[in-house]
Amino acid sequence: MEKHIIEGLDLRYLDAFRVCDMINQPIHITTPDGIVRFVNLAWSAVYGIPQQEALGKSIKELMTLSDYYVSLPEIQNFDSAELKYTVLEKPTNRSAADFAIEQKKPITMLNQTPARNKVIVTATPILDEAGEVVMVFTLIQDLTMLAGWHDFMQNTLEKVETFQKELANLRSNIADSLILGNSHETKELRRLISIIAPSDASILIIGESGTGKEVAAKQIYAESQRCDKPFVTVNCSAIPENLLESELFGHEKGAFTGATSTKLGLFEVANHGTILLDEIGEFPLQLQPKLLRALQEREIRRVGGNKTIPIDVRVISATNQDLKAMVTQGLFRADLYYRLNVFPLPIPPLRERPDDIPILAATFLQGFNKKYGKNKTFTHQAIAALQKYSWPGNVRELENLIERLAIVGDEPSITADQVSYLMEFRLSGPGKAAPQEEEQTLKAAVDALEKRMITEAIRQHGSTYKAAEVLGTSQSTIVRKMQMLGIHKEGE
Repeated sequence: MEKHIIEGLDLRYLDAFRVCDMINQPIHITTPDGIVRFVNLAWSAVYGIPQQEALGKSIKELMTLSDYYVSLPEIQNFDSAELKYTVLEKPTNRSAADFAIEQKKPITMLNQTPARNKVIVTATPILDEAGEVVMVFTLIQDLTMLAGWHDFMQNTLEKVETFQKELANLRSNIADSLILGNSHETKELRRLISIIAPSDASILIIGESGTGKEVAAKQIYAESQRCDKPFVTVNCSAIPENLLESELFGHEKGAFTGATSTKLGLFEVANHGTILLDEIGEFPLQLQPKLLRALQEREIRRVGGNKTIPIDVRVISATNQDLKAMVTQGLFRADLYYRLNVFPLPIPPLRERPDDIPILAATFLQGFNKKYGKNKTFTHQAIAALQKYSWPGNVRELENLIERLAIVGDEPSITADQVSYLMEFRLSGPGKAAPQEEEQTLKAAVDALEKRMITEAIRQHGSTYKAAEVLGTSQSTIVRKMQMLGIHKEGE
């Protein structure tokens, strides 16, 4: 990862959002679901909506889209290695951001403000490493402020080129960040990581199962000085106790039965890089002295070896247990605990940061749409329904539910009824998978799930029409699937 260091300059004042507020042109940033994630001060002034009131709302709710979008022949042939613009031949009532998401490239259109000033709207998609849109950056230019059309175009292109540098910063802060969310808690987590990542201090990540501890560790690694060196993850609870020592520290040929060759341990593999000791609370008590020595002396000794090997590894640990209580109970060494816990990093559970759910749900759905060949979106009511749940399984449970929502039903919109129904269905018991389902094919698992859901919906609501409404599909689809899956209404 490239590092930019400006000696003597406080980089806090180069924050991209701060810079956007200094620009006297309206700017808004949305996610692919059309939800506004940022507006600058100029946008609020032009459209008469305070910044805080705009956040989290649909851009279609905030701005009345007119039929005033037209083509711009002056940039019809503009095409460079850095920027590509597409223009329209006909007026449309769709926003520039819609087209930018659809075509995955910058779109420029002509529109007007509530004061009837003609403006140029340029929507630039921010893509992730997989080429998928994660944000849309929209800049609005007032034509009435420019002396002439050609001067305006020249000025616009210069500003767009300037904004490419800011977009790079936005990608670093938003698109490339592994930790998604807009809640205060998540912003604070990202802030802490930005502070501790550049150091080599040992970090203990603490959080419930499914909160994203490994994701936080990867973000620390990505922002560290060792980001171009190895990153090795060790799940301490997944490796049998009699093999863990060999896995971590390696072994010499002949050290034990089956050791037919010398093997490097994971500490050696991670040398000069970072190692994540996940589920560190499960680390065997009898091996803890050897781990402590490796951390204190920065050297290891392979099983069956007689020489020490120097190592230079940054250690991150993660646990869902109370290690301090385990120290009191004699289940974890106090000296090792303090060696690992130089900087504690708590990850709050999802129930404490419901503001993160919209972007997490949209991101998961985008991935499952691609995986299953779907094109689904959430209604605002569906997102609200997701935010009302307590999520005992945290982000992992949310991802699991989004996958089910992506698979089940044929309608493009995921509704609140569908979310609530599937959650209640899953939690109340009928939707629980039988043990053998884990070995079923995807089609068989989907068929079984759809059969149970349709059967239960018809039992509760009595008609295929109401069942279709609740499940977010058509009545004809329900009838067809009943025939295909062998479902019969009661009394038939």
